[in-house]
Amino acid sequence: MKEKELWQYFFNKPKKNYNKYMFEMPNYPNHLIYDSEIILSTKGNWSKNLFKNTNDLYLEIGSGSANFTSTLANLNPNNNYLGVEIRFKRLIQAAKKAEKLSLKNLVFLKKMVNRLTEFIGENELSGLYINFPDPWEGEEHKRILSEKLLEDLDIVLKKNGKIFFKTDHLNYYLDTLELIKNSNNYDIVYNTDDLYSTNLVEHNIKTEFEHLFLSKHNMNIKYIEIIKK
Repeated sequence: MKEKELWQYFFNKPKKNYNKYMFEMPNYPNHLIYDSEIILSTKGNWSKNLFKNTNDLYLEIGSGSANFTSTLANLNPNNNYLGVEIRFKRLIQAAKKAEKLSLKNLVFLKKMVNRLTEFIGENELSGLYINFPDPWEGEEHKRILSEKLLEDLDIVLKKNGKIFFKTDHLNYYLDTLELIKNSNNYDIVYNTDDLYSTNLVEHNIKTEFEHLFLSKHNMNIKYIEIIKK
């Protein structure tokens, strides 16, 4: 970490009060990266420079406190994983889980994802996980899984690479099916509007939201698996 006051990594000017979890960020150098210069300069070389191998690289957008990603990385030690999250508390919770499991194949980035091409290189990703993103009702143009994301994935996702999408929102699910149907470079491998009625549930890894949602609500989980041609 370059020597400068911690707040300068996250804010343009000093504040009177800071999120208390911000001060824990330097405590997890093996599992947290928040220096934007390092993130941008590692583009195209995540596996080689960060994980010191040539294993396949997978990304989760909105990794939260990492129930999903830490379990996935633990089950698949021969893959590399990046989790992207913006909230300090969730990043600290995620780093603690990765450290407790002694995971050497999982790192979290504190970053707002505007364009994947900003920090992921050409044909660098083998897969992308998007779990329960905001459906942005009434402002659907703000959705993560969109034409703009597919344009980025045209560049950064390998041929036969996959997108894994889960949502509780029916319209987001239906709109995504239509989005992929109208795309030139992607096909739907599998989809269901009731994940827990299929045999996929046996290997399904629950997110934090999914645990909460299933315990308090009675609505089907929708799932789509997409492949790049």
